[in-house]
Amino acid sequence: MTRRINLSKILSVCIFSASAFFACAPQPSMRGPQKLDTSYEKQLRRWTISGRVNYSLDNMLTVHATYLAPVFTEAFGAQYLRIFGADPGQVDSDLEMIATSVRRGHEFFIFADIPKEEWNNLDEKDAVWIMTLWGGKDQLGVAPLSIHKFRGRGPNLRAFFPFSNSFGKSYLVVFPLDQTNGKPVLDPAVGELTIKMASAFGSVSLTWKVNQ
Repeated sequence: MTRRINLSKILSVCIFSASAFFACAPQPSMRGPQKLDTSYEKQLRRWTISGRVNYSLDNMLTVHATYLAPVFTEAFGAQYLRIFGADPGQVDSDLEMIATSVRRGHEFFIFADIPKEEWNNLDEKDAVWIMTLWGGKDQLGVAPLSIHKFRGRGPNLRAFFPFSNSFGKSYLVVFPLDQTNGKPVLDPAVGELTIKMASAFGSVSLTWKVNQ
């Protein structure tokens, strides 16, 4: 008797890149220096998507990306107050940029682990990995409005994003709300946002359902 394999279940947890080998998406760690509040951990899990690109036998990219939805930033602010006991709006630092977001675009926290440090340069014009955002059918991807590389923060950053580590780099990435033709990037009929990261080594797509 032939054994049937449910490919839809496999594809739901694994990502295929035409230029790369088949690679399952890594699971982001939620164990950091601080125990996460239940409400914050729930939102962090809800809005974090992970992916990986392998080329030949080498891992070329591991990425964990969190969409900074309003409900997430609200939970983030509460977690910040619990840990530091201070108003994030009064301190000028990387974490406060997230807590005090004014929603000037589609914003994401992105942690990228890339083997060669010089290739982990998402914030530079000649970046090896190119990011674009897609929100509907028949669109061209839009480039970021801004990419801010975090200075580090070590354990403080890991208190909010436990999947970050000392090997990769963290970024705050802001994409425009509208396409160049003036239409919204997020098509209400689709209700999804997708970040595509691509290089000569392959590509990975990370998709969030935002209208549900």
